[in-house]
Amino acid sequence: MQTLIQSGDVVESATRTDPIIVATDGLPQSRGALAMARALTGRLHGTINVLAVHQSPSLMAPDGQLFLDPNVTASLRADFTRRVREQCAGLHADSVPAEEVEVLNGEPARVINDVATSRHAQLIIVGIGRHELVDRIFGDETALKVARSTELPVLAVPDGHFGVPRHAVVAIDFSEGSVRAARAALRLLGDDGVLELAHVVPRDRLLFDAWVSQEEYMRFVRHSLTRFRARLDVPAGVRVDDIVLSGDPARELLSYASRIEADLIAAGSHGHGFVTRLVIGSVTTKLLRMASCPVLVIPADGHQGDRRGAGTSATLTLDASRWGEVLDDFTRRNGGRRTRLEVDDPELGAQTQEGEYPLLGVTFDPVDQHIEIMLGALGAGEPHLSRSIAGVDSLDVLTDRDDQDIALRLRHGDGQTILTLIR
Repeated sequence: MQTLIQSGDVVESATRTDPIIVATDGLPQSRGALAMARALTGRLHGTINVLAVHQSPSLMAPDGQLFLDPNVTASLRADFTRRVREQCAGLHADSVPAEEVEVLNGEPARVINDVATSRHAQLIIVGIGRHELVDRIFGDETALKVARSTELPVLAVPDGHFGVPRHAVVAIDFSEGSVRAARAALRLLGDDGVLELAHVVPRDRLLFDAWVSQEEYMRFVRHSLTRFRARLDVPAGVRVDDIVLSGDPARELLSYASRIEADLIAAGSHGHGFVTRLVIGSVTTKLLRMASCPVLVIPADGHQGDRRGAGTSATLTLDASRWGEVLDDFTRRNGGRRTRLEVDDPELGAQTQEGEYPLLGVTFDPVDQHIEIMLGALGAGEPHLSRSIAGVDSLDVLTDRDDQDIALRLRHGDGQTILTLIR
């Protein structure tokens, strides 16, 4: 009996009660984070928890001993608290009242992460400081440290008046991290926003994929973008486009976002896709250090693992609005391959309807909502089989770690039809 294909899609786990943690140090670099948090509360339906973390300075005595002067520490903390409260109170009347600001002690990135994790926050919002080299050398780069240490989404916002994003660019390497980044960006976008899926072809690709021609590579990219789009549940009114760039990933993403005046860049922090690798030590780090617009960083899913991991496969559970496009792509990729067609009915059990017939095509008729499977050899008198399936509830494509299709599953009512690709 055919084993059911389990879905590999990530389920959005945030609830309407999950808070939004916004961190501030009372300096101008935090104003954008506070403004963004206020703008997003209506979309994310979460309460704002404003958090300020004071890091006490360590003083070095002539004999090499570290010590803290209690009076100095208390004075610095008082100044810090007053600055933070004045910043929050100086915002618009609908901002968080100053008395609701929580001031804690410790290393900022660690405390922010600990508090957000313990409260099951749906999002951490932090400010991005100035990008000059001297600031990176002597500054603490809290946004980058938080993104490196947390398992929660991080939205890093520069100083400015930012509202709900209207135009987002998502860095796509076709890993699960990319999928989560795109879905997270869709949650933040306005009702008539634009989401652009941007894949950057690195200049050094041939050093790693010398056996893959440029034509084959671009065919893979276009195919992957088609399937990627099909996995997104896009709200009505939101437009999704895709763009293929070439060069240094971070610089190309930043340059493109600037040209189109995007107000959000989103990326997965640990991607291991077939085409590129977005890791917090390279691309995402550059985005956080160089972006002039907010950057959304989505962490790796430690429980799920990457769909390109060794020995793994993945199931793409696809949105119905994209079935026609995806099935056309499935036919182009697999036409002529030998197949096995099985029907798994709860009353009749599993039945094999054919074996070894080559695939002619699979199509979706949006009018009568039927999916047609056509198998057999071309030509008069050649054996062939055509099956029309109505009432399909979901469509899944199972792929292996090399991005080769393994099977197509159609679930209908209490049963399912499975088309397995043999070779």
